[in-house]
Amino acid sequence: MRRTLLCCAALFVSVLPCRADDAPAVSETLIRLTVQPAPAPKPALRYVLLPELKEVQPGNPCYNYLKCFMEAQKFFYDKEAFQRRDKLLAMPLKELPAQELRDYGGSHLKQADYAARLENPDWQILQKLKAEGISLLVPDLQAMRQLANALRVRFRAEVALGRFDDALRTAKTMFALSRHVSEHPIYIGSLVAIAVAYTGISPLEEMLEQPGCPNLYWALTNLPRPLVPLNKASEGENLWPMAHLGDLTDKAPMSDEQIKTICGFVDNVLGDGKPIKPGDGARGYLDARTKDESKLNAARRRLVETGLPEERVMRFPPDQVILLDEKREYEERRDELLKLMTLPPWQFEPLFSQIEPQILRNKEKPAIFADFLLPAVQKVHRRQWQLEQRIDLLRIVEAVRMYAAAHNGTLPAALAEITVPLPSDPFTNKPFRYEVNGNTFHLRGTPPDAEKKNAAANIHYEVTIQK
Repeated sequence: MRRTLLCCAALFVSVLPCRADDAPAVSETLIRLTVQPAPAPKPALRYVLLPELKEVQPGNPCYNYLKCFMEAQKFFYDKEAFQRRDKLLAMPLKELPAQELRDYGGSHLKQADYAARLENPDWQILQKLKAEGISLLVPDLQAMRQLANALRVRFRAEVALGRFDDALRTAKTMFALSRHVSEHPIYIGSLVAIAVAYTGISPLEEMLEQPGCPNLYWALTNLPRPLVPLNKASEGENLWPMAHLGDLTDKAPMSDEQIKTICGFVDNVLGDGKPIKPGDGARGYLDARTKDESKLNAARRRLVETGLPEERVMRFPPDQVILLDEKREYEERRDELLKLMTLPPWQFEPLFSQIEPQILRNKEKPAIFADFLLPAVQKVHRRQWQLEQRIDLLRIVEAVRMYAAAHNGTLPAALAEITVPLPSDPFTNKPFRYEVNGNTFHLRGTPPDAEKKNAAANIHYEVTIQK
């Protein structure tokens, strides 16, 4: 799907942020941390990273997040304020003017704290999605990214001041915001939700370096997995094409005008709004198939096999027969993709590779709807699980801090020596790569094969334990 593909490309840079100490010469993102040993807190869930039920109230958080922007245009969008926020986000933590930022965002961000603790997210966009399809505008999603950046500034200031309880309150707000954005019924919303979650991870890493920072192993372990579910968006991606194919019916013969409307939609998408040459586009595609009696009869036969009465199919004009067969082909290919979306990547990636040539790149069997309506499920699925991989890596960092606290600052020689449960790398279903050098350990995830040279997808933690 063109809309989702473009958004995937545009968001990837922000979805996988790099630290200031990255090493650009190597194809990995190097994150250096210096931390202290720290045991698990008592009680174990004293700290959590999402609002607890005792904090939650009835209400729609989505509407209340948007209220953050009421009478706050200068704070969020004024050029000077915007540029200052960018500088504050890029500034090393020790240089941050934390005292000046003690109440950063004031009531605007307090409204976000309130919204994050409401329980019934509804973006109230489902009917617009059904009606507008590919023309749907989603300015509310861009606003959530601005809100997340503002919360990140406040998070960093609280970390710099050593106000860990306040910092974790902000972390809960940010991860709840991510969860609520994931309720948006399109994949663009899922990608923004992932980006929001990443916005909260960087200051969390900075917090781990501060003296006295509590151990967050159990807090990270108790996050939902995956943090950003794709269920609702996957269902929503089924809806938007129907906004443009409403005239395509299998109940009665279609008029020439109805067929012309559908051809116009196809040509508009394929031509990106530019005129299509005569003989090309939807009309040329239909003509080539309706004039070939064997292809037309095969299309009729497939429609009958789906359960349509043969007598009715025989009354359909040839163009309608081909269009209905193309819709059937699109739905079959779509479901072959979407059925994989709940699988972890170590299962998803090989299965996707097996079906990709037939579903997405079958040049011998072009499909007028499937060729441009199918969502970019692999890209979205990867981003979802790269976020999980990053959370898992941090969880292991905290497990090592816990181990060191119980062993006089000594590091485990291997992850197998750690007694608390550790996650496997979601892309391999094997242990993460771990090496020890003195009081420093190196922790790496494995990227998908297609992204082995992509630094943003190759996370390398270099963590030094201060005894």
